[in-house]
Amino acid sequence: MYSARRKAGGRHLLCAGTGWFCAILVLGGYAPAAIWAEGERPAAWAQAIPNVPGLPNLYQVTSTLYRAAQPLPKGLTYLGDQHPLEPGGRPIKTVFSLRARHDNARLVPSTSSIRYEQIRFKAWHPEDEDIIKFLRIVTTPALQPVLVHCQHGSDRTGMMVAVYRIVVQGWSKADALHEMTQGGYGFHPLWRNLTRYVMQLDVKSIEAEVAKQGPWP
Repeated sequence: MYSARRKAGGRHLLCAGTGWFCAILVLGGYAPAAIWAEGERPAAWAQAIPNVPGLPNLYQVTSTLYRAAQPLPKGLTYLGDQHPLEPGGRPIKTVFSLRARHDNARLVPSTSSIRYEQIRFKAWHPEDEDIIKFLRIVTTPALQPVLVHCQHGSDRTGMMVAVYRIVVQGWSKADALHEMTQGGYGFHPLWRNLTRYVMQLDVKSIEAEVAKQGPWP
């Protein structure tokens, strides 16, 4: 392990970890803004929800958005039985999959009240139209709360949450990328194209298109 400082945008940024981790982030055009000691994780970042059956890598992003890895069948059953994910929370209404080659709609019990949505999101090729669909769904009150997932809940899910932070919550790109890559969700620095996509995101264009198309049907 090592740490190295890199100046970017007039600030000195601290990059820590293995050499290849830092190198890939820097080559991708992004370096983490800081390193957080244990116990100093920013409160605004998604909060872990441990020990929910069949829902690995589960976090609450906001009161209306959750993130996780691929739910197991028992996890889908748990959600379908209208169990809230935290005390006082509302049961999940929509499960949103980003898996390109996996369809778990067939695993949702026929009696379930859960709505299932999917984008066949290829990690190597994010597209604006996928972002717009995601944002329309997660901001439609009738579909909330939403649980978004990919296979590991780390990369594609992390990018979508970063975009949500920027477009919906008004975070800076730097702050959203910091959470995406350093939040403990398992981000794989191999996918530096995802950080690059977020950095190059035309926020005003995305906002305008989401507003134009309106809530998801």
